[in-house]
This record gives sequence, C-alpha cells and structure tokens, in this order.
Amino acid sequence: MNQNLRRGALLAGIVLIAFLSCGFTWGGKDKCTEARETIEKITPESAAAERAEAERKVRELCPDGGAPLYLKGISMEAAHDIDGAVTAYRDALAKDPLLLQARGRLGLLLLAKGNREEASVALFEAARQTKEPRFARALADIFLDAKLYALALSQYRQVQPSFPDDANLYLGIARSYRGLGDQNHALEALQDALRLQAGNATTHLELATLYQERNDYEKAAAHLRQAIIADPDNASYHFRLAQLLELSGKRDEAAKEYARSGVKRTDTLADHLKRAAKYEDEGEFALAATEYRAMLVKNPDAAGVREKLGDAELSAGHDAEAIAAYEDALRKKEDSGRVRYHLGTLYERKGDLDEAVRNFSASLRLDPVNSDARRRLADIYALRGDLEEAIRAYQDLISRQADNPLNYLKLARLQEKRRTYKDAVDSYEKALALDSANSEAHRSIAFLFLRLKQPEQAEQHLREVLKLDPRNAQARDALISLSVKQKKYDQVTSLLEEDAQLNPQSADSQYRLGVIYAFKREDEKALQQFDAALKLKPDHARALNALGKLYLKEGERDKAREAFEAARKADPNLLEPVELWSKLSTQPKKYVEKKKTSRKHALEKNKKKSSSTAGSRKTKKSAGKAESKKKKSSQRKTR
Repeated sequence: MNQNLRRGALLAGIVLIAFLSCGFTWGGKDKCTEARETIEKITPESAAAERAEAERKVRELCPDGGAPLYLKGISMEAAHDIDGAVTAYRDALAKDPLLLQARGRLGLLLLAKGNREEASVALFEAARQTKEPRFARALADIFLDAKLYALALSQYRQVQPSFPDDANLYLGIARSYRGLGDQNHALEALQDALRLQAGNATTHLELATLYQERNDYEKAAAHLRQAIIADPDNASYHFRLAQLLELSGKRDEAAKEYARSGVKRTDTLADHLKRAAKYEDEGEFALAATEYRAMLVKNPDAAGVREKLGDAELSAGHDAEAIAAYEDALRKKEDSGRVRYHLGTLYERKGDLDEAVRNFSASLRLDPVNSDARRRLADIYALRGDLEEAIRAYQDLISRQADNPLNYLKLARLQEKRRTYKDAVDSYEKALALDSANSEAHRSIAFLFLRLKQPEQAEQHLREVLKLDPRNAQARDALISLSVKQKKYDQVTSLLEEDAQLNPQSADSQYRLGVIYAFKREDEKALQQFDAALKLKPDHARALNALGKLYLKEGERDKAREAFEAARKADPNLLEPVELWSKLSTQPKKYVEKKKTSRKHALEKNKKKSSSTAGSRKTKKSAGKAESKKKKSSQRKTR
C-alpha cells in the first residue's frame, strides 16, 4: 500500500513538472503551419482591416506560436516603433524559427539601424528561402558596402525584374561594375539610372567621377553642373567642380566655384583652421570637413589635417568619407593609435571584421592603454567564436581594469562556453562582488549551478533575480521547476500566485496556478483559476480539459462532458501528457448500464453452471452407494 502511494506521488510530481515547466505546445503543428501561411503577405503597408483579419485567424489557429508576435511586430513597424518591432520579430523567431518573413523584416530593420552584420545573416536566410525580392535587394546593398562586388552584382541582377523603375538599383549595379573594374558596363547602368530619374544628383556625381577617371573633364564638369542644378546649396558639389576646373586649367571659373562653396582662395591655412574649429563647436561637422578639404587643396602636405578631416566626416555620419580620410592619413605616414581605433570602429560597423581586428590590434600596439580598443577586439573574437583569443583579451583587459563587472561577466560566459565551469563560477562571483544588483549575472550563475547540479546555490541566485526583476519569466520558470523537483509545493504555489498577479491578462499564467491548486486538492481555487483563464481565452483547450476533470471529480458528468467536448473542439490534437486521470471515465450512462447488465447475465450463467455441477456430483454419489449395496448382497449369497 505504501509503495503504491509513493508511486502515485512520484507520478503526480512528474505530471506537475510537465504542466508547469513545458511551453504548452502539444500538437497544433498543422494549424501553426496554416497560421504561418496566413501572415506571409502581411506587411506594415497592408490595410488595417487586412491586418486585423489576419490577427483573428492566427488567434484561432496558433495563439501560442510565433505568428501573433510577427503580427505584433508588423503593427509596431507600421506605427514607426522600430525598437518594439525588432523585439517582437526576435520573439517571434524564438517561438518559430521557420517564420522567414519575420527573419527578413528583422534584417531590414537592423540594416536601417546600422547593424549590418546581424542584418546580413537574417537577410541571407530570408532571401535564400523566400521569393521576396526586397530581402535580396537589401542583401545586395550590404554586399556592395562591404566591397563584395561580384556578390552584390549577382543579387542586383536577380531582383532587377522586380524593380524595373528603381534608379537606385541601377546605381548599385553601376557601382558593382566599377568595383570590378568594368567601366563600360558601369556607364551603361548609370545611363539607365539617368533615363529613369534625370534629376538624380547622385547619378550625376557617379557619372562625373567615372568621366574624371577617364580624363574626360568636360563631361565630368557637365554632370557636376547637373548635380548642382538638382541641389544648388550643396557646398561640396561646388567644391568638387572647383577642383575639377582647376585641374582643367580654368582658374577663374574655379575661383567662382570655390567662393560658392565657401572657400576663399586668399584665405590662409590658419583662417581655415579657425573656421573649422568654429563649425565643430557649433556641431556643423560637414562644414568643418569642407574647411579641412580646402586646406588640403592649398597644401596637400599639411600634417594632421587628414586625421581632422576623418574626425569631422565621422562626426557628420559620413562613414565612407571618414574611412577614405583616415586611410589617406596612413598613406602619408600619419599613423597613430587614435586613427587606427577609429578605422577599427568604422570597419566593424561595416561588418568587415578582418579589417577591424587589424586596426584595433595596430591601435593597441601604438597605444597599449586603450581599453576601448582591447574591449572591441575581445568582443569581435567572441562574436567569431574564437574563445581562446577572446578569453585572453578579457583577462588582459581585467588585469588593466579590474573594477569593471561587465568584463568579468563577459569572461564568465566565454569560460562557460569553453566548459571551464569552475573558472566561470569564479568570474560570475567577482562580477557580483562588484555589482550585487546585476540581475543578469545572478541569472547566468544560477543556470550554471543548475547545470552543475547544485540546486541550493541555483535557488539562491534565482530568488535574487526575482527580487531585482520580478517579471523575469525565465528565472521564475526555472525556480518553479526546481521547487517541484524538491517537492516544495507551497513554494510553487507562491511563485505561481505572484506570476498570475504580475500577468493578469495571461491565460496561461492563470491556468498554471489552477494546475497547482488542483494538484493540492484545493478544487474551489482551481475552478476559479480555470474560469479566469477561460475568460481571457475562451478556447484555452488545456483549461477546458482541466475544468472537465474537476467537474468529473465532483460528479457533474454533464458539465464535464461539455468541457471535454469544448476542449476537443479547441484543439483536436490535444493529448494527455501523462495518465494522471486515466482511471476517470467519461463513458455515457447507457454504456455503463449495458456493462452492468452484461455483468448480471454473467453472474446468472455462473450460478446455473454451479447448480448443474452440484446435481451431477449428487447423482454420481447415489450411483456409488447403490453399486456398493449390490456388491455386499452378492457376497452374502456366495457364502
């Protein structure tokens, strides 16, 4: 008897873990696939009514999947909440990695935010597995920016039929050809772009550059003048034209263009420096860059001006121009740790990690105390999966800057990846010693202790996480699972009650609290929680199923049958996770009566059989007695 009780308690504990720790995703695969197909054509440009209809269908098909989160991202993107949309798309992909539209849209937003490296990964996957041309087009732009001209040209050509009237696409094609050294095809693509948009200043500038490279200064100047017509107040256009005219020997015309660009030929280098400093103080970095360029026109050997030009372009947000200025400084032997650091930052932003590593390493050789360069280098090693190099870089950083908890936290994660768990624990503890309120450090070390099967230490840190961040669902679920395994059911109840209070609009949170109440046989409370879950989500299949079991337990068979029917309708594929309630029957009364009748007939049949057997035994006994008397009589006669 005790053994059976222990076995029942173990089974109940397993069930509880299954209910409380799982993601509630049993079955529903086909419906989630259908939901995925429903959202494929929904974009931020879709009509509000169309998005609303898609949301309705998705809620019916796969409410707990990634599709609803994708639609949330679409709505946020339509409302220009880019950060919110990025988070929603990430959450959608965490739920359903097959949501390629979410992956593509995430890539587009990351690209717009300047995160080219992560954007390229997302867009590559989306472009490879979907027929959406926008993803391939964006990927082409990334390839072009990274100077991967052949790859860029391949992507542009692939999507060209989808964008027949896009002048910028032809600009991309032209730049790809130029990068490959094919000026003739580049010229053809630029002429196509010009036919589509005759007043495009950028196209005219590209044509001017191309003709200038061919020493055709007349055509180059003509296109620069067209660019000025498109944007007459752009000082840099006038400045470029002035330089070109000066090369052509037209000094008078050049002087006029220099004046229009704000550059006076009679000004001294000191005048330019003074104006540049003034513009920088006012935040007019593009104008400051113009002054530095003017200085280089007058005195190409002016020392330190190229670095200042790079700084101004960097501050103005002109990354390509900044790289060109810094690289020009290196060619002029004006090397420094600062120039190398800025080049490393710019190349990292572009996604060219090899060049970033080269320049950050050079920066550290020239300036060993540059902790920012060392940290950026360590981050790149970690990103590339070079754990040994990354760990060495962080250890070196810590040896120079031992009071930064973030360095210890990053080192601990790398050590954990390398499976040197003792070192990782030590680094996590040092991070917490410097910043005891770091919830992320508490969470990370807690999960490491769980892996090392040290539940007491893990519980301590998980509780700290919830003190600092009560809404941390990952930490709460881990603590619930741990408490179930330790049979601390009152603790489980407390955690789930807090979860239900923090998430009053979550049907799952209300349902999970109902599960623990039902497990503890607090049926009235369980009933209230299941009702609360169903008010929030009337087709919550598991809540309906649990409600039916409660009704069945209370003997309300009709209500139980209705609940079970509703649960089957809400999710036809719902399976019982374990046979907790297998001995409970939902058989109709007629079936039960039929079964009782069959049992009655069987009893009567057995009774008749018993009577027949008894009569047979009696007959045999009488026959035996008669035979015995006959033998005795025969013996007497013989005597």
